[in-house]
Parts: sequence; structure tokens; C-alpha cells
Amino acid sequence: MQSVLERIVPSKEEEKSMKKTVESLVSKVQREADRLSNGLVVNLVGSVSRRTWLRSDKDLDIFISFPLNCTKMDLENVVTMIGSKILKTPEKHYAEHPYVIGYYENYKVELVPCYKLKNTLKLKSAVDRTPFHDKFVKGLIPGKETDVRLLKQFLKGIGCYGAESKVNGFSGYLCELLVINNGSFKGVLENARKWKNKEVIVIDGSIEETKILKSKFASPLIVIDPVDENRNVASALSATNFGIFCYAARIYLDNPSESFFFPVKKKVQRGKTLKIFEKRGTNLLAVFFKKPQQHEEILYNQGRKGAKVIEKYLIRKGFRVLHSDFFVNNNVCLFFELETLEIPPLKVHFGPETNTLHEIKFLEKYHSSKKKLTEPFIQGKRWVIYLNRDYSSVIDILKYYLSQEDLNNKGVPKHISRSLKDGFKISVNNAVFSKEFLNNIEDFLNPRFPWEV
Repeated sequence: MQSVLERIVPSKEEEKSMKKTVESLVSKVQREADRLSNGLVVNLVGSVSRRTWLRSDKDLDIFISFPLNCTKMDLENVVTMIGSKILKTPEKHYAEHPYVIGYYENYKVELVPCYKLKNTLKLKSAVDRTPFHDKFVKGLIPGKETDVRLLKQFLKGIGCYGAESKVNGFSGYLCELLVINNGSFKGVLENARKWKNKEVIVIDGSIEETKILKSKFASPLIVIDPVDENRNVASALSATNFGIFCYAARIYLDNPSESFFFPVKKKVQRGKTLKIFEKRGTNLLAVFFKKPQQHEEILYNQGRKGAKVIEKYLIRKGFRVLHSDFFVNNNVCLFFELETLEIPPLKVHFGPETNTLHEIKFLEKYHSSKKKLTEPFIQGKRWVIYLNRDYSSVIDILKYYLSQEDLNNKGVPKHISRSLKDGFKISVNNAVFSKEFLNNIEDFLNPRFPWEV
């Protein structure tokens, strides 16, 4: 444990340097804020403010609180001007309202506008809670900072840290609440090893109706926000990552190892990965295209949805899709594993039941159909006809589908469909194993827990 702490707890020199940077940055932002408008308050929030930041972290969250009479346009204009004045390479991003990401003395900085509220009863935006989160944690976390850091690094090591859509894991704030609730890093793991699906945690114990909470929230872990009882802090957590964390807690407590915190990276070799694939006896298909110039949060949400939409389309057309996935590097890859790349031209089409009003329309429709391989016939209670498919090759049908102008109207998210319009490449089997996505494909074909590598 000591060797882990030496790698994650900032040194006195690093803390001193961080403090100096924060003071300088907050002072400059406040000065600019005062110049642009009255009544603006600048504060540092987040893990640095709560002293739960990891040695490797270089992120600073600066919140600018605005009076309630300011419009969202006011918030956007002010935060944009401050960002362009103080930060290097400032970029505007959008959530409920715009915020700015840039750099200051090699630290990544988020400048986030919010409204100055007395409580969280009437929120004007989701980020308005954050200053209250900061106050709550600061009041209860002293003496437990090291435990929070251990939990964060443990989650990083097992691949479950971060609430963003790329990960769908545990946020930093959730880590802090779990430590507050369980007293220590070990206390969190001791309880996590016993968690069941739809586990409910209420920090102050003020809400006891767990059945109501389970019906209200859909996620596998429900942690009621102590500053807003209508919010589940663990809403971003996927069922997969919930299961991984609970399992990792059990294994670690039985056999503690530094590999949970700092796993060894896989050594991926194309030849070995190809052999793993060949043993499966399946077929791989990948669609490669340029990465949309969108915020990562949007890109991952749309990419996953796009892969599922295409998977359902292929299933409707008669192909057995075993699995689909979505990978992002410099480009994007939509990834599918199928039983076959070709299906028979013949399609069995089941019509209406006999002796119903619909049978006449069915018979009229297929009487002169160019696709029919047989005349309609009766099988049991239903009419049946054998038809010729438009496409029997998955490559051909996918080329047709992805080339359509109205792809967005068919369910493929707009940023993904726009990039596909600009061009795409379909590869199958051995040709799928590009250098860019080899690590992703290895993880797909040979999934292992990070601590087992």
C-alpha cells in the first residue's frame, strides 16, 4: 500500500506549486470577471479544492457564479471572453450552457459558468449543484483524503473511473461520497463486495423508502445526492462497470496486489490476435470513417447508438450479429462480429392468418411481385411465401444502407451519419486488423480484467 501511496499522493513541492498556480489563476479570472460585470464570484471547485486530487491529475475546475438576473447569453459571453484572455488554446464546449476548456501553466482548466443560489431547490442548470457539492465534501472529507485517492486509483486501474460516456464509471464526487459513507477505502470495498443490483445508498439516512428509489432510478447503483434528493450521483455507472467493481473488490480483499492500481499493459501482437480470431470460427466486419469534430461526450454517445442501430438493421435483414462495438482513435471504427458474411438469396416471409381481411391484400401484393420465388401457400394458420432477397452479402447490404441520404432519419445519429456521407471503408476478417485499432480488437476478442494481464 505504501508504494501505491508514493505514486498517487502529491508531494509537498507539488502541492505548493499547485497552490501557487490556483491562486494566480483565480486572481486573474476574478479580475477579468470584475472588469466585465458586477457581482461575479470566482471559485476553485473539484478534487483540487477538496484535496483529493491524484498526483497524475493536471485538471482545474474554475466556477464563475452569476447573479440570477443574468441570461445564458451573458454567461456564454463572459466565460468566452475570460477564457480567450487568460487561457492558452481556449475551446468553447456545450452542455446545458457553454463552458471553456484551455490551459494555464500546463494545467488543463475548465471555466464553467453557473448561477449563484442559496440552495438547490430551484436549479437553473445542472452545474449549479457543484458549489454545494464542494461545500458538503469539504465539511466531511478531512482525514479521509488518502482513502479517496486510493479508491480513485483503484478504479482507474480496473478501468472504471470517470462518469463521462467514454467510460460510464465512477465520478470523483461519487468516490468521495462512498468514502464518507463507508469511512475508508477498505470500508468501501468491504461493502461493495456485498452489493446487489439496484443497491441504494443514502449518505445522511434521511430517505428510507428504498423501494420507491429503486423504481425511480434505473441504474445498478443508486447514491442519492446529499445536496439534491432527486438526483442519483451514480446515474452514469453502467451495469458492466458496476459488476467489475464488485468483483474486483472481492478479489482484491482476498488477495491484495498493486496490479489493481497499476495494471501491466497488454503486449498486443497482430499474429497472436489473428490466431485468437481464427479459433472463434466467426466473421468480423468493420466500418472505418473519419472522426467527427465533436466533443468526446457527444461522440461516444452517438457512436454507441449508431453501432446498435446498424446491428438491428443487419438482424432485420437476416444476418446473425453476435456482437457490436464502437472504437475511437484518430478515426472511428464500427465493429461487428457475425456468424456469416453471406446468407441464402431465399427469404421466408410469413403473411397474415388465413380467413382474415388481410389475406386478400397479401395475395394481391405478391401475385405479381418480381421478388417471389414461389406462389403464396398456407402453412398451418398462416400464409407464407418464399422471396428473393435484395442482398445476400452483408458487405453489399451495408454499402447500400450507409450510402443512403436519409441515414439520420433511419436512426443513425447525425454526427455519425454526416461523417459516413463523407466516405467510409468496409473491411472483413483479416483486413479488419488495422494497426490503429489492434488494441481495441484484442480487447474485444480476448477480454481480460486489467489486474490479470
